[in-house]
Amino acid sequence: MGRWKVSWTEQEVEKLKLLAGTMPLSLIAKELDRTTGAVLAKATAENLTIIVHTRSGRA
Repeated sequence: MGRWKVSWTEQEVEKLKLLAGTMPLSLIAKELDRTTGAVLAKATAENLTIIVHTRSGRA
């Protein structure tokens, strides 16, 4: 079952800050057990840079 509006813990935010800019969005999402949309939204809220790969290989 999917998660719905689950609050981010301090530990999750710290891990996101460590991983942002070092690995692609999809891998960060797997690492945090979050959807890519949730990770991207939180990263945007925290002003973090996220690597996003598209199928064409262009960001």
